[in-house]
Amino acid sequence: MSDYSEGLPIEEFIQVLSSQLDRAQAALAVKARFGLPLTFAVKDISIDLRAHVSLSQSQVLVTPTGPNDPGGSIIHLSLTSITRPMIQENTLEIEPDEPPLHEVLGDEISDEERRRLEWAGIRTVSQLRELERQSGENVVEQVAQIRAMLNRASRPHVNNIQRSGGQLRIEGRNLRRDAQPQVRIGGQPIRILSADDREIVVESPQVLSGTLAIETGPGLLVETDLVEPAAQNGRQSYEQELDV
Repeated sequence: MSDYSEGLPIEEFIQVLSSQLDRAQAALAVKARFGLPLTFAVKDISIDLRAHVSLSQSQVLVTPTGPNDPGGSIIHLSLTSITRPMIQENTLEIEPDEPPLHEVLGDEISDEERRRLEWAGIRTVSQLRELERQSGENVVEQVAQIRAMLNRASRPHVNNIQRSGGQLRIEGRNLRRDAQPQVRIGGQPIRILSADDREIVVESPQVLSGTLAIETGPGLLVETDLVEPAAQNGRQSYEQELDV
């Protein structure tokens, strides 16, 4: 269980409250589905919360006052219903199965930087790129170190390589940007059959050895050593996650 002795982040308080309201709405939907009469409906809710408010590492924390505590501030919360089109209109798109930004950057992003990105509604690399396209450099650079983060998060990453017949399938992320990537094995250019952000298919040389290098742009390069695996049913597979 989390320790909230110093206060509960206000976004978690709102998320817990909205989750309970979702459960109430789900119960009403069940009643409607079975033809039972609806006894009430939730539209708008207003809450006055007396609490102590503090700031810790860019987080706003709230600690509800006790029955004998006259201090604290009054926080007025007003919740109203929102429709699906309203959510879609105000949310940047997320690519399917895209890992969150902190997973891509790992230790290269601090909790402080992650929170600042979340304040701007940015949780994935694709959202970061979309914000850059929509807003331009001046707006993006107002968030601390976003451009440096975008460059780090845009580096290609290889997860798995499979050889089948005369083709080599390279799976990962950030494998293609605006232009076609460059793929080399042992320093020799390899013909690309198809390429997108998640997979590159190239013509496979007879013997896989040396270093596989994928370059998607200036300074955006991933390299990994290839070792010819044993063939299995006509397919050779590199199942382990490759270090980059």
